[in-house]
Amino acid sequence: MDMELVVSGPTIEAAIQTGLAQLGVPREAVEIEVLDPGSPGFLGIGAREARVRLVVRETTAPLPGPAPEQIEEAVAHAISGLLASLGIQATLSVAPETVEGPEERGNYSIWMVRIEGPTAGRLIGRHGRTLYAFQTLARAIVARRLGAFIPLVVDINGYRAKRAEALRRLALKKAEQVMATGRPVELEPMPAAERRVIHMALKDHPKVTTYSIGEGEDRRVVIAMRWTSEGNA
Repeated sequence: MDMELVVSGPTIEAAIQTGLAQLGVPREAVEIEVLDPGSPGFLGIGAREARVRLVVRETTAPLPGPAPEQIEEAVAHAISGLLASLGIQATLSVAPETVEGPEERGNYSIWMVRIEGPTAGRLIGRHGRTLYAFQTLARAIVARRLGAFIPLVVDINGYRAKRAEALRRLALKKAEQVMATGRPVELEPMPAAERRVIHMALKDHPKVTTYSIGEGEDRRVVIAMRWTSEGNA
């Protein structure tokens, strides 16, 4: 699943290097989009930092990096350590899985971590924001330990399936609203994985289409009649 980051820096290259360090991945593992080249201004007046978006590439190739046994051990060690540091007792399972992607990308492989426990729900947060932050931290720890990006997805107490179903219902409800009014509807900002659920839920809808707008944490899905849509996902 997508992992993306918008980063600023005094130069484009500095912003890229900052983003790579935060993601814990090599340059060849990401797609880079320059959002703003920045400006030095005049004598420092009107200076503007450069901004870039880094998106970790999905791939249909075999799972990258070290042997599966090494990956499983590194992931379990990282997650267990994080849970212990937070005082959360839970059971976890780690296993490779294949995820269905959009037609233009096809299926791709991930490592799924399932955490179960009565107090583990504290790590979900509103609309999964804490969960996604926890996942990002776990990915960075594993990447540093193995020296390779591992497409790691964390689920807690079955939250992802419940959230995905809620998002699909939301998508259909808002599609009905768009058809009734003829006006586009903007959803609240969502991480890339949740935006994909909305896009996939409506990709074959005969009347409406979807696209994304905004940058970074403010990126959101718009649902619109097919003849008024613009922008891109």
